[in-house]
Amino acid sequence: MKVHIDHLKGMPHHRLDFAFREELSETQAIKPVLGDLTLMWSASGVRIEGQIKTLLKLQCDRCLRPYFLSLSVDIDERLVPTSFFELNEDEKHDGELLRGDFVEPLPDDGNLDISDIVYQAVTLATPTFCSCGDECPGPPGRAADGASSEKAAANSKGNGSKTDDRPIDPRWKNLKTLFPNEDSKENS
Repeated sequence: MKVHIDHLKGMPHHRLDFAFREELSETQAIKPVLGDLTLMWSASGVRIEGQIKTLLKLQCDRCLRPYFLSLSVDIDERLVPTSFFELNEDEKHDGELLRGDFVEPLPDDGNLDISDIVYQAVTLATPTFCSCGDECPGPPGRAADGASSEKAAANSKGNGSKTDDRPIDPRWKNLKTLFPNEDSKENS
């Protein structure tokens, strides 16, 4: 979805309220992104604010099972004319964040890509470490509680090795190639 700045300037009070609904295929969203957004134009630039919601399908980084996460993101973006950045070029950074570091430039062609702004908000709000919750069983093939580990220890005492008869999840099987000598030690 794109909005031209001249169209926004022609609106009453230089304000446009609209419902956003769009599929974002590049994200992990399995439902359309929905929300109510407001665009406001002033001499200092354009402000986009509102809230969007969607449903993500993620994979737990611990147990590798898929799970769903409801995502709600508040958007408050400011886009300013490129002349604003030219004025701030004379200021020295020295690692210090300045006022101009928290805004984006207005596009030269005057077309605001609202879909891209929403895409960035969803991407930044998506967790980098995915966990299905406090009840996550952990990696496949691992004992989840103390009773299971005691049982596994009792079984290993009987035959002198710590083998697990359960099949290895194919997604974890390649990890055995990291330590090929471990198998020969266990079998000897």
